[in-house]
Amino acid sequence: MGEIEHPANAGPGAPRRRRLWAAVALAMAALLLAAWATVNGAWPWSGSLPDRACWGSLDRSLLTKAAPGDASWEVREEKDRWGDPDCTVQRGDWRLDATVMTTPLKADMWWGLGTVPLRHGLPGMIKPNPNRVDGWLRLPQCHNKLAHINVPSAGADRHAASDFAARSLLAVGNAQIARCGGKPFPAPRSFTWPAPKPVHLSHGETPCGVADARTVREWADGEVRQFGGFSADPVSRCSALEEGDDARGLGLFSALVLRDRATLDAFSPTGVQARVQVSSARPLKLTAKDLRFDGDAATELACAGGRERRYVHVISEGSDAQYTAIKRAVLTKVAASMGCH
Repeated sequence: MGEIEHPANAGPGAPRRRRLWAAVALAMAALLLAAWATVNGAWPWSGSLPDRACWGSLDRSLLTKAAPGDASWEVREEKDRWGDPDCTVQRGDWRLDATVMTTPLKADMWWGLGTVPLRHGLPGMIKPNPNRVDGWLRLPQCHNKLAHINVPSAGADRHAASDFAARSLLAVGNAQIARCGGKPFPAPRSFTWPAPKPVHLSHGETPCGVADARTVREWADGEVRQFGGFSADPVSRCSALEEGDDARGLGLFSALVLRDRATLDAFSPTGVQARVQVSSARPLKLTAKDLRFDGDAATELACAGGRERRYVHVISEGSDAQYTAIKRAVLTKVAASMGCH
């Protein structure tokens, strides 16, 4: 019988060589994909969902519960036009967007970016809309970066959509904090979302505990409700709603209180327009400058020595005289809660 010629890659070492070349090929493919992602500032992931999307922050179970169905997933991590990390998670028409901003936002009408504070000691807020929910969270552990989330809400329970936005926002923020080497925010067991509650003006009650019932009756056209309230959290908001007002709006008046200057500087393009010293020994002394319309600025209330500070923004739909009256009442209310000596 003649000899059988063996191919060059046959023999005892052939399987090992084939595995070696397969590993090299896979490594080259991964290297080319990484190079593509680096050049294009993006990392695509299509088909199945990774265990954790968006820089390892969003758990698969959280996303699949929010977006059930059979459509394939698309995850894209890239840089936006400002060079900030941006992530998109999409399944059919369902789409989540997350961004980590490395520079302050400083947006016009910043006080309307969020209508519902996160509370639980978190320096952030969400803004539920009919089709989407926006969320913002300042990350003091990461040189005051801002985490932003935008998620669908159409067809979902209002509170469930707010819960998903808040948990996604916190997850993105905490993932960034871990990268910064900081201590993550504790995750609340549950979030509590306010509901409008009636204010009985005839019994002397006032919305947000400010102004007086007679003045509010003169402003309002019918029933008045309160949405939210002032608290010891980094961000708090209280609004007075007239009959027919949507809780997502600013209502008859709305007052936003921040406890940290860095939070104000992250959002406001103007910062502080007036400073008022607060003392328990004398009534609050407010000048015409202090009572001006806040615009995109805020009014600072400071205890003597600067031990406690609050940054207050007031918006009202009334006349100049009504705005002056409500801002005076809000500043007086907030100052009384500061515990200045």
